[in-house]
Amino acid sequence: MKEAILFDLDGTLIDSAPDLAASLNHTLATLGLPTYDLATVRSWIGGGATKLLQRALGGSKEPKEVDEKLLAKAKEIFFAHYGDNLCNQTTLYPCAKELLESLKGCYRLALVTNKPTPFVRPILQTLDIDIFDVVLGGESLEYKKPHPAPLLHACELLGVRCDEALMVGDSINDYQAAKSAGIDVILVPHGYDEVEAFAKEEEISDLCTLKERLCA
Repeated sequence: MKEAILFDLDGTLIDSAPDLAASLNHTLATLGLPTYDLATVRSWIGGGATKLLQRALGGSKEPKEVDEKLLAKAKEIFFAHYGDNLCNQTTLYPCAKELLESLKGCYRLALVTNKPTPFVRPILQTLDIDIFDVVLGGESLEYKKPHPAPLLHACELLGVRCDEALMVGDSINDYQAAKSAGIDVILVPHGYDEVEAFAKEEEISDLCTLKERLCA
């Protein structure tokens, strides 16, 4: 029996990759650096904006050491551009809104994302899914996923035990955070990580299937 459902955002409920890629490439072009196609940027998403910029500046999914001044300048450009272009092409995944609306009356709901905190509420409001009891962004706590602290804090704010919660995500960060926190986890395959590479047994086909399971 579960009392609360914790959701990741990017790659789980929303496909934000096109807008992230546009802002990332604007940043790189402004700095006179090479830009990247959507598929490459999509594979780099996860861990927050700083990780994304480190990957882009280093040209690799494994973040490399980059000049701190360059990274600071990149963050300034990226945050300004992305803040003005949050939902140009960002869309909800199929059944996401219906799932959340169905769960609202039966479960406490939390959003636990590594996305920079100032961007989270505007996206939720624009996409009409600002219905969570608790919302934690990337700067809400000292630690981000895969550290378990955000999930543990969400459970504390919701007033539930870890064994009464379920984490729904799309990435190894979600998986590791949930496992470390002692929270059951379900992963959707339409996100930015290859779920079958690390947790095939936790995978569900899509959010529509999850709606049928949790709202039966």
